[in-house]
Amino acid sequence: MRNILSVMLLNQYLENIIKVFNMDEYKKSLRSDIGKTKEYYEKSMMKTEQQKLLEKLLVYDEVFHQAKNIADIACGGGALSFHLAHINNASDFTLVDYMQESIEISKKNNRKFSDKFSFSQGDIYNLNYSDNCFDIVFCWQTLSWLENPKQALNELVRVVKSGGKIYLSSLFNFNHDVDIYSKVYDYTRESGKNGIATNYNTYSQFTVNKWLEHQVQSFKIHQFSTSVPFEYTGKGLGTYTKKSEDELMQISAGMLMNWGILEIKK
Repeated sequence: MRNILSVMLLNQYLENIIKVFNMDEYKKSLRSDIGKTKEYYEKSMMKTEQQKLLEKLLVYDEVFHQAKNIADIACGGGALSFHLAHINNASDFTLVDYMQESIEISKKNNRKFSDKFSFSQGDIYNLNYSDNCFDIVFCWQTLSWLENPKQALNELVRVVKSGGKIYLSSLFNFNHDVDIYSKVYDYTRESGKNGIATNYNTYSQFTVNKWLEHQVQSFKIHQFSTSVPFEYTGKGLGTYTKKSEDELMQISAGMLMNWGILEIKK
């Protein structure tokens, strides 16, 4: 029994070390590319087509409109909450990001909502909030970049109230029960030049169901398609569109971007 306990403790210790290492690598990547990151955050303050789809989904969502406490996890530059606060101005928003640099940018971008917004540096794998404390949780364009998406999703489910909602955007495989886990080295960025990889993961509905089984009441994935063409002329990561028959395919560095919005009811 003592040997079994020792092995279990060792495994937990190693898992924690791996977790910290991966998040530190992610943080290192963002810091290496801080110039591009800031540029992206400023650009993303404009309302995107994906943001417009989210707002269409929220039009008739009573949970959102009645929410008193909204969390924006991995908030980046705070663009998501900026636009949502114009729709629901009765809620308090909590914006969390792993990067302190992101928090400072988010504060600047959302200074007009200073009375309604609070900001905190935090780890999506281990959020410093009690169970069932938020009415609704948003997490935008983050799950695909994580080393351990299941653990992050579990944390989002943990902190939302029973009957509450989670909305997150990620890459999903809509047509096949296949997950794609990939590591990308973008040599147009300092991170890639320094040998730091970026995760680019696509998750199947089969896997999402397995992750959420017995934890939530229901979920659905809304596929994001666009009739608005995206242009990008760079040689690194950056989404652009190509027309295939009557559809605009979203591509980044030669990879197909199957964006979707995962809506969860706890």
